[in-house]
Amino acid sequence: MVRRLIFIHGWASFPEIWRGQKEYFSKYYEVILPDISGARDIKEAAELVNNFIKDRKDFVLIGWSLGWLAILELLKSLLYEAEPRMLPKGLVAINSTPRFIDDGYLGAGPAKGHLAKMMRDCKRNPQEVFEDFYKSLLSDIGKTMLSSIKLKDSDYDKLIYGLYILRDCDYRDFLKEIHIPTLLISGANDTICPQEATAYMRKRIEGSQLKILNSGHIPFVERAEEFNSLVEDFVKGLQ
Repeated sequence: MVRRLIFIHGWASFPEIWRGQKEYFSKYYEVILPDISGARDIKEAAELVNNFIKDRKDFVLIGWSLGWLAILELLKSLLYEAEPRMLPKGLVAINSTPRFIDDGYLGAGPAKGHLAKMMRDCKRNPQEVFEDFYKSLLSDIGKTMLSSIKLKDSDYDKLIYGLYILRDCDYRDFLKEIHIPTLLISGANDTICPQEATAYMRKRIEGSQLKILNSGHIPFVERAEEFNSLVEDFVKGLQ
């Protein structure tokens, strides 16, 4: 029986982005929201999540974008441990990729040069990069979210760490090692982590389910009711 849902946020984001999910699911489950915004590399991000599951069981890991990469890194360590611990009951990947940079494996998504420009711009003016990112998600939603997030200078400094993570991580070969029930959710209008990336994972994660919502990069905000229902049905199916 699933008792806990662990939601892991993405780049340029914080646990508060899951406010709607916490309100919805906390009536039935313990909702845990790790903060990986300060992680300097993917191993540190995975360890921050690991700190919340060490003494817990009966949980589902739910990752959005970069948060999914942290889950994949954590799974690698859990699966390859000499003394395996309790694995998650299920996984949910939201608008995610196994490899953020498209080196030709998708034919869609950000190219290396695009991310390199973001990194240069982030070093020069991180606030502008942050604001442009949210404005590009979907105009009204992005602007609303931007107005509700107040960052300190130290938070802007952390943005570059996430870009390095997105540049360097590659879990394409690891996907076939996943034998845990997995729900893949993609936004039909997402230009950051395109549908092709989700379809790629669907073919390589045995038994995974793929659901597409009429949204951009943040379906859990843009289509909150549909998103929550998808996750709820998936979790109930694990009982």
